[in-house]
Amino acid sequence: MTNEDHNQTKPIKTHRPWVGVVLSFFISGASQFLAGDKLAGIGWFLVIGFLSLAGMFCLASPSMPDDLPAFILFAIAALLWIIMLVKSCRPIPRLRWISWVGFIFLFLILEACDFGVKKFIRPFKIPTASMSPTIQGNRKLPDGTKIGGDHLFIEGYAYWFAKPQRGDIVVYKVDGIQEDKREFYRLPSGEFYVKRIIGVPGDVLSVQNGHLYNRGRLLSEPEILAKLEFSDYRFPSQTYLKNSTGDYTVPDGNYFVVGDDTTNSLDSRFYGPISEKEIIGRVSKIYWPLSRAGKVK
Repeated sequence: MTNEDHNQTKPIKTHRPWVGVVLSFFISGASQFLAGDKLAGIGWFLVIGFLSLAGMFCLASPSMPDDLPAFILFAIAALLWIIMLVKSCRPIPRLRWISWVGFIFLFLILEACDFGVKKFIRPFKIPTASMSPTIQGNRKLPDGTKIGGDHLFIEGYAYWFAKPQRGDIVVYKVDGIQEDKREFYRLPSGEFYVKRIIGVPGDVLSVQNGHLYNRGRLLSEPEILAKLEFSDYRFPSQTYLKNSTGDYTVPDGNYFVVGDDTTNSLDSRFYGPISEKEIIGRVSKIYWPLSRAGKVK
């Protein structure tokens, strides 16, 4: 027997089948790909990834009337993932250390991409009642029972190709607020707030008879703005919209925001407008508790 024949018949060293399952647990289709069935491995990865991503978008999108399509997509993705793991229990060629490094590096890249996607569809929990009754914060019932705040999704991609509009409920960082205002109201750096936009660049806002006006005309579009009530009582530290003669012009690149519960909200009336660059997304849907799940208006 020649050396060439010996090399051709030399058995390939393989890992135990459970190694393939572990690898596919972290990267779908990894076992199939490494075992030589590259198309199957790539197919598992793309299909499961697409279904999971589509489910996330359906869950967060306000265009979906309910969460059923998202749950169906998640269920299909989970079923396929289990089937893929079962089929991953197979011997795969023994990996050298450089291959293990490559696998770990690829996993980290995919995790970074996943993190990036989740920045565009982000979950939030509301701790305060400043947006009540639209969005409920932590509260205590008359019998003393404590109820947690709403859990909601925001669309981080909402303003990629469009500008924020009056009536939008947005999440923003307080970092862009003037430093002296942040210190006065003890707003920690990196804090996120949820409020409704009532004024866009160029608006001339005022409060008359407890209602909001723009350039002397009652704001009635969207309809929610006409329902906001501004009490005659003014907090001592309130700076903007203090009275009917206190018009305020919203500067370019900024937005004036308030909480729907105007008597219980620390907002632009106190620390001024927020910069567009500090807005991280638009609130789309409440996903928990289920009794309040649905589109936020």
